[in-house]
Amino acid sequence: MKKRLNSGSNQRQGVAVALGLIGGLCHTPRPDFGKARGFVTDTISFSQEQGIATLTFDNPTRRNALGAVELDAIEGALASLSVDTRVLVITSLDDRIFCAGADLNQILDGTLDGDRFQSVTNQIATLPIPTIAVLTGNVYGGGAELALSCDFRLAREGIVLRIPAAAIGLCYPVEGIERLTRRLGPVLARRVLVAAETFSAEQMLSLSMVGAVHPAAALRAAADEYARSLLALAPMAVTNMLEIIARLETGGLDKDRAHALAQACSDSQDVQEGISAQREKRAPVFKNQ
Repeated sequence: MKKRLNSGSNQRQGVAVALGLIGGLCHTPRPDFGKARGFVTDTISFSQEQGIATLTFDNPTRRNALGAVELDAIEGALASLSVDTRVLVITSLDDRIFCAGADLNQILDGTLDGDRFQSVTNQIATLPIPTIAVLTGNVYGGGAELALSCDFRLAREGIVLRIPAAAIGLCYPVEGIERLTRRLGPVLARRVLVAAETFSAEQMLSLSMVGAVHPAAALRAAADEYARSLLALAPMAVTNMLEIIARLETGGLDKDRAHALAQACSDSQDVQEGISAQREKRAPVFKNQ
């Protein structure tokens, strides 16, 4: 049965292990974003269809560790998001692992550094459209930060999440600590980072780290349903509120800007359409105007 959450919810070696438990050199072609849909690399695929973009990790032999090619692919996918795309889903093809973070070997040999990884998670965190992490499998190291960079998280029953930096004597990257503390709060951030606790899916749900937990057979369908529910909302209202929340989260809210964003929604054609649709008991047709 589906369980839902109540509303309201570079030091190379050191950074390497903090961001990812394992790694491996990935000998894959450079990303190609010539098409809106289709294959990107040997380890990541990307598609955009009917307003939903999907970025899928597919490197189970390396536990979906993210190397330079994978980070380039993610960055390229984000840059190629269509103006018609209104939701981004990040997931894994494998039901055993979501992501193990940055590729350890590539950081150790200098191919990759922690700043590169943080740059990509920053881009995900600041996208103007809703992002959903679909945690099909276990989440480790920087994979946890990547998931927590998304706006929403859905998890499979039976998975675990752990950031093991303190267990091996390392300090997690400062920018990552900042993000995790903002997203989780200082009490829970201490448990995740300082105590290096392992969290089950059910614990993550109870602690608001994820919004819902589903059986493996139902997770992908539930994620698709959730993404489509976001598509049904007014794009301007969604985008503007995402920006206001992000500014509040980082302590950089400009109240004049926030009021202008709110007023733009109040003055929009979409709000008139939304009210009319509610009165007429029909689905609204929003045009982002």
